[in-house]
Amino acid sequence: MATVPSASQWGFPTASKRALLIHGLNSSSHTFHRVASALAAKGYLVVAPNLLGHALRKPGADFLVQTLADDLLPYLQAAEYDIVIGHSMGALAVLSLLKYLPKTRPTSVVLIDPSVEVTAEQMVDRRVNFASDVINNPTAEDYMALNPLWTRDDAVWKVLGTHIGRDTNSDDHIDGNVPWSFSHLFADRPAAAALTVLIADPRFCGALKLEAVAKFKDIRTVIVPNASHWIQYEFPEVIVEEALRNIKE
Repeated sequence: MATVPSASQWGFPTASKRALLIHGLNSSSHTFHRVASALAAKGYLVVAPNLLGHALRKPGADFLVQTLADDLLPYLQAAEYDIVIGHSMGALAVLSLLKYLPKTRPTSVVLIDPSVEVTAEQMVDRRVNFASDVINNPTAEDYMALNPLWTRDDAVWKVLGTHIGRDTNSDDHIDGNVPWSFSHLFADRPAAAALTVLIADPRFCGALKLEAVAKFKDIRTVIVPNASHWIQYEFPEVIVEEALRNIKE
């Protein structure tokens, strides 16, 4: 069995069904606490690693998306997963890992509001947004005031994710990936893998625009009404429903 980095787990180790959940930038494995609990209740062993450079993970030589994906590859070498979910930067890492999924074993893949295509001009604004939490250090109360659909636990985990991330995460990632262009990775999806992309409500300026993925065939795209970029906090049930949609019981 391959050696894998440490991860949070929900459910019983002996469960026959497995889910792999990958968080995004300046966050942690517990960003998925509600999704993971729901899947565990349905009989899944849920594994949620922390990205390189986050939580207690030591930083690597760089923070390119492919570097993050390569670091997670041992998980796919150690076990097969029925469900793979990624949020934001974690969704881009999942895209980079599609080529390693089983060719014939069905896998339900859900990408949550990933920045698939971002120009250098757009990145100027995103750099400010990405770094704002680290600079301003919002409290749980601040997050709850700004995000009425979040629970206090959601807000606490967001605060923790920001504080235990590296202060330079934003610059590390952005400098290595300008402009961002990851659409070509959709072609790496094995035929046995069903791919769903969840998109934030356009009114709330999510990371992904529908036109960036609508052109790809055999990919289910779902705009989640009233959802911000943090769909896993606001509508975790939608993520679980979409993940299970392609699972044959």
